[in-house]
This record gives sequence, C-alpha cells and structure tokens, in this order.
Amino acid sequence: MIIDRAEAVKLAGGYVAFIEGDFDYFTDVESKFQQLKKGQSCLSYLNGCFVKCKVSLVSHNDPRAMDGPLVRISDGKYSWRVDGDRYAYPI
Repeated sequence: MIIDRAEAVKLAGGYVAFIEGDFDYFTDVESKFQQLKKGQSCLSYLNGCFVKCKVSLVSHNDPRAMDGPLVRISDGKYSWRVDGDRYAYPI
C-alpha cells in the first residue's frame, strides 16, 4: 500500500530521513534490515513512493546478497527485491 510522507514519518522517521539523504541514520537502517524476518511488516521506498508491505523472503545464503540478506517484499499484488539504497525498514 502506498502511503504519504507524513504517515511514513510517523511509522519510521529515521528511515525517511535516511531515504532523504541524512546518512547519520545509516547504521540504524542497515542493522534493522539485517534482522528482517519473513511475514514482518515493513516500510520501503520505491520509485519516489513510500510503500507499506510485508517481507516475503529473506535469504542470507544467496550469492547475489552482497551487503546483507537478499530480501523480497510484497504489497499483496507485486513483489520486488530490496537492497542497496532502498532497503526495507520494519514497522
């Protein structure tokens, strides 16, 4: 589900600040990303929109997982991989 910035700030203000370029929040965002579990609700940023979704897959043993686990998230209709600058933040 796409949500507006104000709702995203209420759910995860540090994550929104990181997405907007405040890299003081990197350690928090990255550590939470490392701890995601399948079925967990999360917030992600895709194509200029904040998306509230669920984690559908976490794989720590995938060779494509360079900077953390390989994570797929889903909004119930579509699923996509998150890593790098997008991340997913548990809510």
